Amino acid sequence: MIQYYDWLPQIESFDNVESIENEIAIFTYSDLVGKIDKRIYTILKSPHKFDFFLIMFHTKGEIRMKIDMVEHCADTPSNIIKVAPGQIVSLEEYSDDFDATVIIISKRFLESLLVYINGSIPLRIGTNMDCIVKVSSQERAMLEMLIRAIRHILSNKENPYRLQVVQHVIMAIFYSSEQIRNIDSNETPRSNADVLSKEFLGLVKDNFRRERQLQFYADKLCITPRYLSRVVKETTNSSAAEWIERYVVLEARALLKSTNMTIQQISDELNFPSQTFFGKYFKRRVGVSPKEYRRKG
Repeated sequence: MIQYYDWLPQIESFDNVESIENEIAIFTYSDLVGKIDKRIYTILKSPHKFDFFLIMFHTKGEIRMKIDMVEHCADTPSNIIKVAPGQIVSLEEYSDDFDATVIIISKRFLESLLVYINGSIPLRIGTNMDCIVKVSSQERAMLEMLIRAIRHILSNKENPYRLQVVQHVIMAIFYSSEQIRNIDSNETPRSNADVLSKEFLGLVKDNFRRERQLQFYADKLCITPRYLSRVVKETTNSSAAEWIERYVVLEARALLKSTNMTIQQISDELNFPSQTFFGKYFKRRVGVSPKEYRRKG
């Protein structure tokens, strides 16, 4: 079983963090700088996975990160940054003055939101297209109000219903970000090639652990492998085979850094014929063996 990082218990122990134990926590990044275990910062710079849902309301400075291999940059304030459990994340760079309000939500809490929402909106929490959403000044004022409400609710530990109350406030943030996403989606229609490439990348994301042959993806899309390769290369500047390989290598790196799985277990998880074959595949593409990569921390 894949194990993800869960830092809720550590985060909750700090001052200036409002929380309900193992369910939700909210804090300002600048309040915790220098207090969090340095090991966490090392992990953040390598591909890793969380066992929780993360929302950041970016308020100051710049940040550049990769989410599922796609680079996202927030170089001006007023952004919502969302990362879902299981997504592969690496922090590329952030400015010294970076700051954000951070909300960490457990998977159990998130599942309870899905029950409340009950399909009234598609809860988009894992797609590359909406990991970072820009908000207007009016929307920013509303989000700041909601964040103050969350802090106030969580700080009132005498209220036996604070978990239920904060659930509804978090839902308001999701509804708001969905509205923002819909506004942003009113863009020029993509070409057929763009649509095909997007469908291919979606298929790779869902199947790369078991399927690494281009023929499989071409058959799914009802085209020839040669045509698929050409279209993907033209629209993304990388070949279809390179994209498949990137997903495999990134997942392997994340599993080596983010879990206690043995190298044999990781080899099996990624459907390699043997640990030896996996080791050679990984070293040829990363430059070091899986064991060396894990040992370097």
